[in-house]
Formats: sequence, structure tokens, C-alpha cells
Amino acid sequence: MVNKYINKFLFYILLFAQLLIVTCCAKNIATGERQLVILSTEEENNIGAREHPNIIRSFGGIYNNEALKNYISNLGNKIASNSEMPNIRWTFTILDNPLVNAFALPGGYIYVTRGLLSLANDEAEIASVIGHEIAHVTARHTAQRHAKSTLSSVGLDLLNIVVGQPLLTNVANIGLQGVMSAFSRSEELEADKLGIRYIIKSKYDPGGSYRFLNRLNELTKVSAKTDRDIISSIFATHPKTIDRIKASKSSVKNNEDFIKNRKIYLDAIDGMIYGDNSQHGIIKDNQFYHLELNFSFLTPKNYKIINNKNNVIAFNKNKEVVIIFDGLLNEEELSLLELAESYYLRSNINSYKKIIIDNKTSIVFEENKIIKYEGNEYVRKTYLINWSNNRVWRFSLLLKPQSKMEYIGEADKIAKSIHELSEEEKIIGRPKFISILKTKKGDTPLLLSKRMALDKNQLEIFLIMNGLTLESNDQIAEGTLIKMIIN
Repeated sequence: MVNKYINKFLFYILLFAQLLIVTCCAKNIATGERQLVILSTEEENNIGAREHPNIIRSFGGIYNNEALKNYISNLGNKIASNSEMPNIRWTFTILDNPLVNAFALPGGYIYVTRGLLSLANDEAEIASVIGHEIAHVTARHTAQRHAKSTLSSVGLDLLNIVVGQPLLTNVANIGLQGVMSAFSRSEELEADKLGIRYIIKSKYDPGGSYRFLNRLNELTKVSAKTDRDIISSIFATHPKTIDRIKASKSSVKNNEDFIKNRKIYLDAIDGMIYGDNSQHGIIKDNQFYHLELNFSFLTPKNYKIINNKNNVIAFNKNKEVVIIFDGLLNEEELSLLELAESYYLRSNINSYKKIIIDNKTSIVFEENKIIKYEGNEYVRKTYLINWSNNRVWRFSLLLKPQSKMEYIGEADKIAKSIHELSEEEKIIGRPKFISILKTKKGDTPLLLSKRMALDKNQLEIFLIMNGLTLESNDQIAEGTLIKMIIN
């Protein structure tokens, strides 16, 4: 019996080895290297097309500015035409997200965020970012990652086969988590190198690469000193930016005859929303404001707030408390209890209580079971607030059982703080915008930074956003185009 399983296992090991030999024979047209790639070009395209809507949903939707959209698409296609894959259908998308981020999916799907566009200072810089992401596609880095993860899965499946379990899963059946996982340091540096090749062919200043990376490095330092993230966690997984700056510099020889197009770029982003979009809500000083839906709520200062498109999540340092805020439509005009029972099993709902929050009918109840969230166990207490026009707000309070009594009062206070906006709060909750201005005689970084609609680090962010290395009281040359953040 043992010999039978050994022979069976050896057979599949040989089959596995043959698969490796076949897949390793592919030579990448961009890098010239042989790669371990299981996916066909068609399968890569299918993955990109399948995950594209998920990306849009997960990152705040598409930024609704047709002129800027066309500008980035034209720029991206220009750079892609000078890559090794000029004929695939490239798709360039601006995500309505304030974090600094850019990434690619197989099949030619390239994404940049509003936050990233606000950091770039000229067309050459944004070209370097797009060229870098195009390079991830042409180098087939995502396909390589998928191959490695699939072959690991194959190894497990081989063991399963020995004991009579089903054969392989579909190799193209990879989800968003797989295609969005971090690239290796060598892959990032390779994408930098290829990206510079593409922007040089496109006649853009290759120095834009290290200028942007240097600015990203400086912004990362500022982000580390604040209680809100400026840099996306995905960007944080890239290799140390300073190493990439050095590598980019070493590949640049002469940039005197290349295009920067600073004015063209700044004109393109003039009026672009900066930070949170009021359509999704605004966070300021641990308070959440939503102008369109006319409400606000407050969290303690030690809480971190994450504003997603479909919900708002707030939590304290060790996540003893997690608050998930979202909304329910009550089109059938059910009572709040009936609505609760339609979302939660009646048997799971402990006795409920009717309360009034901001003059609105509300109910609050706990469930008699443990809730799993991000690998931790919680008890859940829920507030349903009958707001207006068949719209019900929901606060899900998740508390670790061992610390429930310590934090339950704090969590309740967050839910009960929701209220309609005052006239003053409507002003506070207005969105911010990028405004392109010309400096006047006598303007200094310090004077101009005081006009920035920011709560903290005005001077640092002003200097970083505008790529200035001046001292705070140095005069800026008259007529210089600068980015300002205004309400």
C-alpha cells in the first residue's frame, strides 16, 4: 500500500516537473529573461477585466473629471506605444482616492489616484509613474506572482492527490488579493528601469522619476508624524524609496533635451479635489462630516478613522473597539425591529431598546453570539437610526469580550454623537481643491503656506507638493506657478 502511494506521488512529481519545464521556456520580450509564467496572455486579460470593477469599488470609484481622464489616458497611451506591448488594449483610470497610490493589473489596466496626481509636479513625473506601472505589465510581474502562488498550490494539490483529493483548481481563478500582493524589491527596481526606458523613448525627462520618488520619500516622513496616512499601504510595500532614487539617478545621463511640460500638467490638475471627496464624507480632527447626507459624528482623539466609499471604520489603538458605520435602505418601510430581524436572525438578537438620537427614532440591541472580524473575536452591539427618506444609519460596535465593560461606554458615545450638521459644520465639511497660482513679488514659502487649507504641517506639505528646497523665508521667483490647497 505504501509503495502504491509512493509510485503515485512520483508520477505526479514528474508531471509537475514537466509543467515547470514547459512554463520556464517563456522569454519575456521586455526583460529578455526567461520567466516562470503559467497564464496565457488571454488569461491575463481576463483577470484584469474581471478585477477592474473590484478595484474601482475598493478605491473610491472613478474620479469624475472628463478632461483630466482624457489627459491621463492620452499620456498613458503615448508611453505604452513605446513599450514592448504597444498593441494591447491599455486602460488608464484615475481613482477617486486621496492616498498616494498607483498600481497595475494584468491585461494593461493602470491606475493612479487623485492623491498621487496632487504630488506630481510636471508631466515627466507623472509619466515616470505610469511608465513604471506599464513596466509591471510588460515584464509580466503579476503573471509571475500568480505562477509562483499557483505552483505552491500545485504542491499542496499533489499531496492531496496522493490521498485521493480532487485535482488542480483553475489556474486563472485568482482573486483581487492575489493580483494586488506586493512586488519584490527586484521587480520594483526592474519596473523602474523599464519605465525609464519607455519615458526616454517618449521624449520625457527621465529625471522625473527620481524627482517624484524623492518627493514621495519626503511625504512619507511627514505622514509618519501625523495621525492620518497619506501614503497608501500598497506603496508602503515597495522597496525603500531612497534605493529606488539612487537606481533611477544612475540610469539618467542627460535630460537637457527632454520634455517636462510643467505648465501643461499643472493646468490639467487645476481645480482637482484634494483629500477626501465630500461625496464620500470628510474627516477632520477625528470628526466625520458628510455634506450631501447632512450628518456628522465624533470619535475620541486616540481613534483612527478610515473613510471608505461604502462605510466608515473607526478603531482605537489595539482594536479593542471597532466601529463600522454604514447605511441601510428601508424601501419597504419596515419598523426598525423588523429591519433588524431581516438583517440578523431573530434568534440572535437579544432584547432591544428604543431610544432617541438627535430627535430620531432609534433602536439598540446586542447579539448573543461571537463575531469574527479580521481574525479577532468580538461581541456586536448595533444601533439603527431612522434618519430620513427611508434611510437608516447603522453603527456596528465591535468590542472584544475581555474589554467590553471598559470600552462599552466609549463606543456608545460615538454612536450617540451623530447629528445633523450645523451651519458652521457645513463650512468645515467642505472639500478642498488644488488651485494653481502665480507667485507675486515678495512671496515666501512661509507666507504662502499659511494660506494652505490644512490643519497641520502646512509649510512642509507646501514645499513638498511644489518641489521646493527653499528656506521658509526665502523669496520665490515672481511668476512661479505653485500648487495651493484651498477650500
